[in-house]
Amino acid sequence: MKNQNIVFTRSVPKMSKARLFRSVLALGIVALIMHVSLPRAQAYDLSSLNGSYADFFSGLAPVSPEGPHRPVPISAYLPLYGAGLWTFDGAGGLTTRLVFNFGGGFIFGDNWDLNLTGTYTVNADGTGTMTFAGIRRRHFVIGAGGNELKYIDTDPTGGDVVGGSMVKQ
Repeated sequence: MKNQNIVFTRSVPKMSKARLFRSVLALGIVALIMHVSLPRAQAYDLSSLNGSYADFFSGLAPVSPEGPHRPVPISAYLPLYGAGLWTFDGAGGLTTRLVFNFGGGFIFGDNWDLNLTGTYTVNADGTGTMTFAGIRRRHFVIGAGGNELKYIDTDPTGGDVVGGSMVKQ
């Protein structure tokens, strides 16, 4: 039995400690690279927005607009705040319920009775556009894997501009 062990050890080539260490290190690096791969870009589409999103926005609205794209002094604007509940159908349609506050005074839609419908588009990179109330447009970017939207909103006839964010409920 003693001779069998000797034969076995003689048939296995001796490996230096340095070579063994390099081999283990190389295998470890390959395993690490395979485990920590670069994140893949997410492809977005209409179905990336599906369900209800809570919205908060603020911006400026002109006191008496004289038409689109006309420069007016900043003193001719009031602060504008709003909140809303947006529902996306995952196929390009949306509905919303909104409340607005203009200049700290009158609240428009204070009973959550301002209901609008519209459409939206989504590009593969997560950018997109919403159109509602006939002319209003929101240019947005999807974040947090579809759980968040950041946007700017323009009204070409009224001159107000707002920005805000939505969070999926």
